[in-house]
Amino acid sequence: MPAEGNGPRVSIFERVRCWLRGTDRVEVAALPLGEAVHPVTLAAVGLLVVNDWVLKPWLGPGAVTGKLSDIAGLVFAPVVMSAALGLALHVAAALGARVDPSLSRRRLLLCTAATGGVFAAVKLDPAAARLVADAVARLGRPAAIYLDRSDLWCLLALAVALWIGRDELRRVPLGRPAAIHRLRRLAGPALDDVRWAGAATAEVDALAAALDAWTADAADGRSEKIRGGGAGFAGGDGGKAPRVIDRCIAVLASSSHHDVEPRP
Repeated sequence: MPAEGNGPRVSIFERVRCWLRGTDRVEVAALPLGEAVHPVTLAAVGLLVVNDWVLKPWLGPGAVTGKLSDIAGLVFAPVVMSAALGLALHVAAALGARVDPSLSRRRLLLCTAATGGVFAAVKLDPAAARLVADAVARLGRPAAIYLDRSDLWCLLALAVALWIGRDELRRVPLGRPAAIHRLRRLAGPALDDVRWAGAATAEVDALAAALDAWTADAADGRSEKIRGGGAGFAGGDGGKAPRVIDRCIAVLASSSHHDVEPRP
C-alpha cells in the first residue's frame, strides 16, 4: 500500500507498458513504440489471435468471426504501422539522420487513412483482395478474403485506433523530449500536438520551459507527470527488451554515432 501523499498507485497496465517501452529520458530516449504497446492495442492483437486460431477453426468462417477479425485488425494496424515507421526513424536517428522518430499527429492520421484505404479496396476490388491474400500466403498462412460491402461498417473501428494514438500523444510521445534537444527545436511549437491531444496546457508549457532551458531532470519529471506517473516511474533502467534492441542499433551506429552536447 503506497504511503499517503505519494500519488496514485500505478496500474498493472502501466507497469507492463513501461516495461515494454523502456525508460524515456531527455538524454536517453525510449523506443518510439508507445502506441503499439498500448493496452488496447495489445487487446486487439489478442482478440485477432484468439479469433483466427481458436474461434474460426471451432465455429468455422462466418459473419461474426469475419467481423471480429476486421475490427481487431483495424484497431491495431494503424498504430502498429506508425510504430514500425517510428522504429525505422529511430534507427536512422541513431545513424546520424536529423529526424524525429516520435509519434506525431500527422503520422497518426496518415497511417489511419492508409489502413482505411487498403481495407476498403480489399473489400470492394477483387484484384486488390487477391493481391493481399497472396501476400499473406507468402508469410506462411493461407488466407481467403471475401468481398462484402457490409464489412465497410467495420471502418468505424478506426476511431479506436485514433483514440489510442491520441492517448499516446497526450502523454508526450516516447522520444519527443530527446528529439527536441537533439534537433535543437523550440519546445513550445514541438509540443503542439501534445496540447492538441488534450494534455494540460500548463503542464506542457512547464515541460517546454524545462526543455528550452536544458534542465534535463526537470524535463524528465514534467514528462512523467504528464504521462501519469511519478519520477522514476519506470524504475531502474527501464524495460530490458528495448535495451537489447538499442544495443543492436548502437553496434550498427558505432562508426558514425556522436554524443549530443548539452545546450549552453
